[in-house]
Amino acid sequence: MNLFGFSLLSLFSLALVSSVIAQERAPHGLLYENPEAFSPSAYDFFHPNAKKPETKDPCTASKCSPMPLAAQVEAAEIHESKASTQEKGGKKLGAGGVAGIVFGVAFVVVLAMGVYHVRVTRRANISRAKANGSVQPDA
Repeated sequence: MNLFGFSLLSLFSLALVSSVIAQERAPHGLLYENPEAFSPSAYDFFHPNAKKPETKDPCTASKCSPMPLAAQVEAAEIHESKASTQEKGGKKLGAGGVAGIVFGVAFVVVLAMGVYHVRVTRRANISRAKANGSVQPDA
């Protein structure tokens, strides 16, 4: 069995062993999660733009400064601008993209090892042939 066949066999056996070990673990993921209800404060935290019951403006009766209202408006504008810039982002790299990168790097490494092996083998054969005298110089 040559080196390439042995490396392919060992890679296949490692993949088989890792998949068997992975099946022994407890299942995980969204499919196996139990649903839990959010508390109202948690819902408010994760949904800041949800409609809130309208309250009377306390500044109309006492003629206080509308500064807190201005701060709330400014904070809302900042929140909206951040959300709009995040939505414009590019695509995210999925599982297929990650797998493609991993297999691409592995292919390049195996190809480089093959080229190195061929070069070393040819040099060894040429030097062995020169030592034996079986190579005749060009006329």
